[in-house]
Amino acid sequence: MRKLGLSLLVTSMVMVPYAAFSQESAAPSADDYVCALTGDCGEEGQEAAASPATADGEPRISATRGFSLSAPTTTSNRPAPKQTTPTRQTRRQQTSSAQNRRANRPVQVAPGRADLRLAFGNGSAALSAAAEAQVRAFAEALKRPQLANVRVRIEGHTDSSGGRAINESLSQRRAQAVADYLMSQGIEANRLEVRGFGYARPLPGKRASDPDNRRVEAVRVS
Repeated sequence: MRKLGLSLLVTSMVMVPYAAFSQESAAPSADDYVCALTGDCGEEGQEAAASPATADGEPRISATRGFSLSAPTTTSNRPAPKQTTPTRQTRRQQTSSAQNRRANRPVQVAPGRADLRLAFGNGSAALSAAAEAQVRAFAEALKRPQLANVRVRIEGHTDSSGGRAINESLSQRRAQAVADYLMSQGIEANRLEVRGFGYARPLPGKRASDPDNRRVEAVRVS
């Protein structure tokens, strides 16, 4: 019993910091957005931006100054599991996995381009409470001296589920929802452009059908 109790204690001491680290790395700050749009990242941010990318295009160290953790690749002689129809629990796990991948993507997609890390409901352009918090952080970044006179384009993107016209409209509405919320936080309308690209611009190395393409990005235009 003593050994079991000690084991549980050690496990809890390890898991709590890991959970805190994961939550911290999944929520970009205003500093992270400033770093992505201006390159003014400080020493830690420069090290993160300089980190080499993995095979699927995701850096090992993200622009959020946190590590993108991945499981080590192992080989096995076991036969591949049989394909089965996804259950409701499997679909929930797949959705959770997609959300985790989004949270671990770097904020800086390219110089002057930031992934706002927003999640929307299926077919919805409504901002959740978590999404509003992220847009507020981005609004704070746009008020910083480094970005105070900068104009940005808010871009909405989707995957290819559904028709082209539906996705173009949905991506436009999601980008507009972000712009509207930025204006409610004191960002002038003349500093913002809004575009919806549907699934015409998937992430590098991703198929148009990949759920990771559901995103809103901010691009520095002046």
